[in-house]
Amino acid sequence: MAADLLARVRGEIHARMTELRPAIAEYQRLLGAAEALERDASAAGVPTGEALAGSAKRSRASRAEPTRRAAVKPTRRAAAKPTRESAAKATRASHAKPARRAGAKATRRAEAKPTAAQLAIVAALEHGSHTVAELVVVTAMPGGDIRDGLRRLQRAGTVTRSSREGRIAYVLSGVAA
Repeated sequence: MAADLLARVRGEIHARMTELRPAIAEYQRLLGAAEALERDASAAGVPTGEALAGSAKRSRASRAEPTRRAAVKPTRRAAAKPTRESAAKATRASHAKPARRAGAKATRRAEAKPTAAQLAIVAALEHGSHTVAELVVVTAMPGGDIRDGLRRLQRAGTVTRSSREGRIAYVLSGVAA
């Protein structure tokens, strides 16, 4: 009985691995393309991800240094001490969500443009249904990004929830689970 169970589990694992191999090959191909783009961008003198992160650190450091603007006499408004009300207003503004400040139109426009997570999810789901945990493994992305991407894809009608072996799985709309 144990040998039968072991053989059945091995068969299921082998079938799943066979199913996932195209997604893994696609992921590796995309990694190679990203590396080639980084090389081309650095050869052309365009700042890449690491260079941009370094420039952000430099800009923070340069803010700490006194600038020519600091020598300019402050205006009456800037010289005034903040009141309790203006401090509370500034705190509320700094904690407000960007989507609310930008408005519904900007939110719809942002949702219309697919993110890297959404594209990876759709590519993985082209090979069949997956749970969130499986998508995390296949796409090598954090679970939070996967869940956000799935939520947006569901809202857009690209992905639907289904059930597979008693678990919640996701499948492309119009495809049987």
